[in-house]
Parts: sequence; structure tokens; C-alpha cells
Amino acid sequence: MMTRALFASCLLALSACSAEISVQTEPFNATVPVTSILEPVYAEVALDLPDETVNTEDLDIVVQEVAATLTVVNPSPTLTLRTSARLSFTGTATPDQPKTYTDINRPAYYATAAEILPVRDFAPNSRTAVRIDTPALKDAIGKRRVWFIVSNTVVRSGLGTPVLPVNIQLQDIVFTALITKPFPGLGGALEVGGL
Repeated sequence: MMTRALFASCLLALSACSAEISVQTEPFNATVPVTSILEPVYAEVALDLPDETVNTEDLDIVVQEVAATLTVVNPSPTLTLRTSARLSFTGTATPDQPKTYTDINRPAYYATAAEILPVRDFAPNSRTAVRIDTPALKDAIGKRRVWFIVSNTVVRSGLGTPVLPVNIQLQDIVFTALITKPFPGLGGALEVGGL
């Protein structure tokens, strides 16, 4: 009798909540070079998402949160670098082979990529922790591969002649998703069964 009551209370508790799954990518790094002053250079980086987030259309899941964390490193002792990032569902880079381009040969899909990191300046010799939790990241759930397009531009120089190229470094980039799987109807089934 006690076992049956305990089993029934466990099922009722399950019906009152949902299963939460947290998935994340392995940390990765990206480097974006600057080759000229005041002219942006773009690096397109491809990322394959974890299996748990792919082909989710028929799974009746709710995406609670998607966020990215990373450290932006400006190693230059004299140059302030301006950086921004966009998320695209179209791209030509592969996970092993990033693509770089400038405004002259920027691909057409750049215009439709969602801005996920607004333009921001990073001071010389700085390490800055950044968290991105824009709603556009939720659209990545269900996709096998996504592309991030990161820009890098020199905006200010200290004393002396700037030495180019200079790279902005994106270190320990990790994407985390919190997904909920609801269990509707379990409470109704228990009630009908008389538990």
C-alpha cells in the first residue's frame, strides 16, 4: 500500500513539472585579423551544434534560454579595436576553415544575418568577458550548422605607428541552451485511473 502511494505521488510530481535539458557546445576560439586602418575585416566561423538541439521540430520542446559566453582579447598594446558579431543560417565557412572578407567582397547573406553583438570597442591590452543572450540565438535551435560573422576594425591608435595585422581573439566561446520538454496529460491519466 505504501509503495503504491509513493509511486502515485512520484507520477503526480512528474506531471506538475517538465524535464529540463541543458546542452552546450565544446569551447572553441576564433581570431579575426585587421589588415588596414578604419576598414572592417570580417571573419565567418562555422559551428556545428550538439545533436540534442538538432531536428527538434517534432519533439514538442520549449527553448527557455540560449546564451553564449566568451572572452574578447585585444592583445595590441596601442590599438583600440571595434568588434561586432552576427548570426547567419547561411555561410561558406566550415568548422575547420573560417573565411575572411572585407566590405568589397562581403557576401549578400551578411545583410540578413541577425546582429547578436552590437558594435563595441575593446581597449588595448584588454580581456573582456562577454555574455550574449539575444533572442536571435533561439532561432539556432534545430539547425545542424550556423555561422557567426565577426568584424574587427582599428578605431584608435596610441603613440607610434600601428603595426598590422593585429588580431582580435575570441576565446573559450561556449553556447548553452536550456530546453524544456513538457509532459501534458499525465495528471489527467492519473485522475481517470483513480490514483
